[in-house]
Amino acid sequence: MYNGLLTGKKIGGTVSARISIDSREYINFFGSTYLALSDVPEIREAVRVALAAGCPFANAVPSVLGGLDPIFEDVERTAAAFCGTEASVYFASGYLIGMVGLASIDAPFDVLLLDECAHFSLKDSARLTGLPAFTFAHCDVDALAEVLRLHVRSGQRPLVLTDGVFATTGRIPPLAAYAAILAPYDGRLFIDEAHGFGVVGKSGRGAGEFCGVESVATVGATLSKAFCAQGAVVGCPAATAVRLRSAPPVRGACAGSPLSAAASAASLAYVARHPEFRAELSRTAEYLRSRLRGIGVEVIDTPAPIVSFQMGGRAEMLAIQRRAFEQGIYIYHSDYIGAGRDGVLRCALFRNHALEDIDALIDVLRR
Repeated sequence: MYNGLLTGKKIGGTVSARISIDSREYINFFGSTYLALSDVPEIREAVRVALAAGCPFANAVPSVLGGLDPIFEDVERTAAAFCGTEASVYFASGYLIGMVGLASIDAPFDVLLLDECAHFSLKDSARLTGLPAFTFAHCDVDALAEVLRLHVRSGQRPLVLTDGVFATTGRIPPLAAYAAILAPYDGRLFIDEAHGFGVVGKSGRGAGEFCGVESVATVGATLSKAFCAQGAVVGCPAATAVRLRSAPPVRGACAGSPLSAAASAASLAYVARHPEFRAELSRTAEYLRSRLRGIGVEVIDTPAPIVSFQMGGRAEMLAIQRRAFEQGIYIYHSDYIGAGRDGVLRCALFRNHALEDIDALIDVLRR
């Protein structure tokens, strides 16, 4: 449900530390393009070159026909290098991550287990498999163990589906503990790295890397968040990539936009050359957490550039949002997945935020 603050207003420009609303510039804490790459000249140039070369806006020819497209080859090669995998498969939308990712898993699974706050796309994908699926309490290791005990019979293999970084709160699930519980069942993890890819983990590969579970996890990663591009990838072995391109979620969908693929490849390569971006973003997010705690606001620890909190009930938080808006600051009152009955004030941090931007927000909240 949208709270209506922006209803009928014109949003212009890129979404990062500054946003244009009805032609007025605001300090912005809404969105998910964390690395603020939309205005990077070399990424924009990659799209211009592709367009000048006559690339179409979309490519409807499925790779199952055996043909090769240099632009799609480039983004898959670049994504594989970033993911640390032998190959990758690129597709048009992050919402397909669950379907493509589940199709990429070579070994059969018998039971699916989902965090109760998993993204809609994972729940939709689980239903489409036709396998028994059960939910467990949010980020709760004991609850997962109990669901395994109750619903996984001897000889059955479970697969846990979870976000790597939960979009509303920035929370990272206890993936290493999950892996330990799954080990006796020969189970695995499937991680949707929409909000962690590019910004969490030593190499930016997400929560799976951060928690040290990549050896027992399959990962799908969105490029429309931190990378400011479009589409998604699943990193995998080369043989899996060949098989996956014939699977229904890939074969039956538009391959995507070559222009988006060009932007994605350029963005992946650019971020790989600039690991300092993650450190800068992490310091900015930690500064906001520290300032919030300094005025008595409770926030969780997470390496993600998302800081969510509550100040009073729903009505009070909507009033805070309006007062901040009047002062030229846009923050988001979220009632998205996992926000709870009253919702939360969710602040996204961007690489081009200055500490003065955070100080301005804290000043409004304090008053």
